[in-house]
Amino acid sequence: MRGVGLFVGQASEWVSQALRQATEGVVNWGQSRFVQTFCEAWRWGLSAIGRPVPTLRRAADEKPILAALWLTILQGFSLAIGVHLARGNGGIWGSYVLAPIITQLEHWPWVLFYALVFPFGLWFIKAAILNLVAELLGGPPRGLSLLASTAVACSPNLLVLPVTAVCVWLAEPDLNTGFVGHFWFLYSIAATAWWVVLTVVSVRETYRFSLSQAILTLLLPFGVGMPLALIAYQVLRSAASS
Repeated sequence: MRGVGLFVGQASEWVSQALRQATEGVVNWGQSRFVQTFCEAWRWGLSAIGRPVPTLRRAADEKPILAALWLTILQGFSLAIGVHLARGNGGIWGSYVLAPIITQLEHWPWVLFYALVFPFGLWFIKAAILNLVAELLGGPPRGLSLLASTAVACSPNLLVLPVTAVCVWLAEPDLNTGFVGHFWFLYSIAATAWWVVLTVVSVRETYRFSLSQAILTLLLPFGVGMPLALIAYQVLRSAASS
């Protein structure tokens, strides 16, 4: 009996030590920079949806790059999965409005690959081009500030997946017809317009521009870049056919 009692005591001590170590590990993990920035990203995103102007101004000043990185990941998955889900349930036109590239992807692995890769590339390229144009218009060099604020400006994309899931669940028989189908299409337009407006606000708050300067910062890349892209396409097409 003494041996049994000794064994039970040692086992109890081992279990208590294991639970203590596990608890300490969970606490330390919860206090890690990885988890903190993940939670911080959600706070930035929800704040940008509820109070966009002060949130974007604060993002430009504080430059929460790690939280912005998380936001880009979360937005990418929400947009890619939501649009692919809508497309599979008849929401073709709304999907084209939100993300035309995703509508060309037939299989889930490519959709997830898009969610992991494309938002990062677009995030960096967009911030670099807008920062260059803003400096040409007289703004200060605030590349990191714009990188953070433009990521926060995309926060409405966090709502794409939950809104799409509800619409697909309520649709009768799919997103091609009925009130839900019309609502999904209008929501797609509104979400895209919302994202564009918040991007204009992020440029204005980052560089302390006027509204017209911020709009011009977004329009100039399209006004110059699109004609150049069309010219390059025609040149390459002519070279390939000759």
